[in-house]
Amino acid sequence: MRLSAMVGVALGGAVVFTSVATAQRPSPGTPPDDKVGVNVALQVGGGSYQFNGQGSCTHEPRGYIYGIAAKLWRVQQNEGQRSAVLTFWSPASGSGDMFSLYVTSGGKSYETNTVKGKDAGATKGSGSVTFAPAGSGGTFTVNATTADGAKISGTIKCDLFRPAIAEGGN
Repeated sequence: MRLSAMVGVALGGAVVFTSVATAQRPSPGTPPDDKVGVNVALQVGGGSYQFNGQGSCTHEPRGYIYGIAAKLWRVQQNEGQRSAVLTFWSPASGSGDMFSLYVTSGGKSYETNTVKGKDAGATKGSGSVTFAPAGSGGTFTVNATTADGAKISGTIKCDLFRPAIAEGGN
């Protein structure tokens, strides 16, 4: 019988558990914060949010959120006072994709969180995110509304997804 350690990972405000034995790691000498090409083309609260440059894109094919087995993708882009962070979950059960999206632009912050599960707390806003893989990367199509009614729509594209690295835990 093979034992594998469980490590807690905090991503997007939720707790994720992944098997250390099966987690992919970057090759030796590759920093875990290596940036990849990211393109953000969103309409946010009536304004435009455009970015084409370097950001962080990670993927974990065997993650968990609030006890639900799910694939995880995370995109993070920061530029001065602007940022976009998308965490996308696709449950293995097929129970419906979930996401959290945070955008800061023009001195305002926008949040939509559709993550559900035992102890997940209340959702904030509504909407959907779809993912279209392309080679080692892919594009997320966003159609969301924040709790206060601001619309967020458009695409977020990653040229490549790096393996998610466990953070924290016991």
